[in-house]
Amino acid sequence: MKKRLLALFMGFVTISLSFSAFAVELDPAQLLSASVILVNAKTGEVLYEKEADVRRPPASVTKIMTLLIAIEQSDPEEIVTIPKCVQDIALDSSRVPVFYGEKMPMRDLWYGLTYRSGNDAANAIAEIVSGSISAFVDEMNKKAKELGMTNTQFKNPHGYTQEGHYTTARDIAILTEYALNNDLFREITFGESYTMAATSLRGEMKISHNYSITNFDSPYYYQYARGIKTGYTVAAGQCYTGAAVKGSDELIVVLLRCGWNRMEKWTEAKKLFQYGFEKLKTQS
Repeated sequence: MKKRLLALFMGFVTISLSFSAFAVELDPAQLLSASVILVNAKTGEVLYEKEADVRRPPASVTKIMTLLIAIEQSDPEEIVTIPKCVQDIALDSSRVPVFYGEKMPMRDLWYGLTYRSGNDAANAIAEIVSGSISAFVDEMNKKAKELGMTNTQFKNPHGYTQEGHYTTARDIAILTEYALNNDLFREITFGESYTMAATSLRGEMKISHNYSITNFDSPYYYQYARGIKTGYTVAAGQCYTGAAVKGSDELIVVLLRCGWNRMEKWTEAKKLFQYGFEKLKTQS
């Protein structure tokens, strides 16, 4: 009788373990995003992927590269004058806004680029850093090549739809993994709000990124989520690149073309983060 009970118990444990392992698996059909990648940010290990090498427009996720190059090639405390190219953006572009002739610390442009997803800030950064937008785009593509982003080509610094401007989920994960080693990049993209100093053309301005996944009062809140950058155009759909930090573990998720409803990406990102942490737990 004891042997029979033990056998039954061991069978139950085996079934339970099998169920637990099965329970964390993700079927691509369960995910709305056309392209997905989930990466262990500490090791680069890919924990999950779906069409991760398909070229797609990244919308404002492009600004991860813009911010990185700005941080690496300019001084955050330098007082800069906003160039006229801030006016050379489409009417439906997202704006900080910043205005031609304004003077401000370079750091304020970085935050405006990230939190307000300002296409005007992207143009300003490009011209200030490299002398022209085209020269800055060359720097973006040079950096992409250095990092091994083999399926990426940038045509502008902001991500507004343009023929030949594309990347992949895998390439954005490679970029983000690299960028997260930069303390200033982490400080900006993991932050919640920032106050831009007053200029001669406006008063002090508080800005925030308003990501529901990091907003404690939102039904989409996930306590381990951090930043990093969203994007949207009609061509790209909803896009998101984010991180999650839990103890010593850190994840990166990239979602491209996650439908067109701006809230669905938060549900998807949370599902993937939970999956990733469960995966890491079973590996340890």
